[in-house]
Amino acid sequence: MKGLLLIGGKSTRMGSDKSELILRDGLTQKQRGIQLLESVCDDVFISTREATEEPNTIADAFGSIGPLDAIASAQKHDSDTPWLILACDLPLIEKEHLATLVQSRDPGKDATCYISATDGLPEPLCTIWEPSIIPAVKTAVFANKRCPRSILLATDTQTLPSPGLWPLANTNTEADLLEIKARLNNSTTVKTITVTYFAQLRELTGTSSETIETDSETPAGLFEELRAKYSIPLKRKGMMVAVNGDFTDWSHPLAEGEEVVFIPPVAGG
Repeated sequence: MKGLLLIGGKSTRMGSDKSELILRDGLTQKQRGIQLLESVCDDVFISTREATEEPNTIADAFGSIGPLDAIASAQKHDSDTPWLILACDLPLIEKEHLATLVQSRDPGKDATCYISATDGLPEPLCTIWEPSIIPAVKTAVFANKRCPRSILLATDTQTLPSPGLWPLANTNTEADLLEIKARLNNSTTVKTITVTYFAQLRELTGTSSETIETDSETPAGLFEELRAKYSIPLKRKGMMVAVNGDFTDWSHPLAEGEEVVFIPPVAGG
């Protein structure tokens, strides 16, 4: 098996290169990701947007279509070997998670992956992609489609139960980073928060308000926790959040007794 670490993203929401973040063990996310893949793979490569002089790199070969380009480019590099694809921005994933993925692999399937805790769908960027899935990947690439998850949903995929909310949590934003750092530092605290839901969220949760105990540090972490609890298909993008009656940022530090309101985008004109 070969491993591919995805570091080719633009990190637009974070504002800096996520692969160079140093969050644990004195290693950048790139260095730690390589170590993780080396623990279960025979050869490890790095995905990049453009060709570089760095050894063991695979440049995107199909245009700017995101992670699917990286997956297709790896399969073009070697179409006979399964590829374990791993995003660089998963600071809480551990060697045992990858070992479980490899041990649970069924070569007769098109892929082996975990189910995401937040939405119950396959997590494509911590997945073993088998050679048999190459035709489906090629079809998507040439149709200029960008979603690797849709390929896993349409093919014969071996799915594993979610390892929990946080092992597959991405560092896409500053709020995500605060949540992950708190867990790495064991500094989370349990607090009682009142949550109010509007519009779609009221329908999806079946309530207009509830009081919950949470160890989330920010509204962002709290919303991901609630997404997992209620299988909420909505994401934070386009949504607004208010704390104690004032609109605020997703990275607001939550405190005991605060009131949080999540407001989804309003549909229609």
